[in-house]
Amino acid sequence: MKSITLFVFLIIFMPATKAQSLADSLVKHIITNSSKVQSFSADVLIDVDVDFIRIPIKKGKIFFKSPDKFKFRATGFALVPKKGLNFSMQKMLLQPHTAIYVSSDDTNHLIKIVPMTADADYVIASLWIDKNLVRINKMEITSPKQGNSLMSFEYGNLPYDLPVSTKVSFDIAQIDIPMQFMGNMAMDKKKKDKSDRTSGNVILNYSNFKINGEIPDTLFEEEATSDSLIVIEN
Repeated sequence: MKSITLFVFLIIFMPATKAQSLADSLVKHIITNSSKVQSFSADVLIDVDVDFIRIPIKKGKIFFKSPDKFKFRATGFALVPKKGLNFSMQKMLLQPHTAIYVSSDDTNHLIKIVPMTADADYVIASLWIDKNLVRINKMEITSPKQGNSLMSFEYGNLPYDLPVSTKVSFDIAQIDIPMQFMGNMAMDKKKKDKSDRTSGNVILNYSNFKINGEIPDTLFEEEATSDSLIVIEN
């Protein structure tokens, strides 16, 4: 009877242990690769699609310094969700967390990241990790104040795992948009009044990367405008 019990235990326990080991290994690989990029700057084209407003495609520039410093500059008016632009995967994975292996398909492993600290700025993250290249193809972040943000990444021929295009699908509270910027947008008042929240998409196309160059800390000192949006008019 003990032998049968042990056999059943091993059948159940061993696959789970193997899956957990795989999840930890994938996370470790991503941390190692992301740590190779200590800083970068890039030009960015911003295409915003929010249900109740229309904004022309804008040009901007993004700066990053490891592990979590971001700066965004735009020409004219820009509306960008923070979780799509300045969410640091490296910072998230270096903080205490539990990685849970969920499933796989022909292309990706799916793992969940659960934070182990009370001050984490997200509740749970889902990562779709390329089986062959071991880089993140898609990521969904759930945060208590900002709802869900789904990010899809496309990569080019860069020597690092930096996407050349990011599509961000997000929830947005309309009250998060500062009123002084409302006059700069073509707004559909009927759609705006339907609900307190709506969804949106932003496509960020990057070019002219400068990787691991010197970026002064003073560049990152300005604060963002909103808790869930970066709204900039330079």
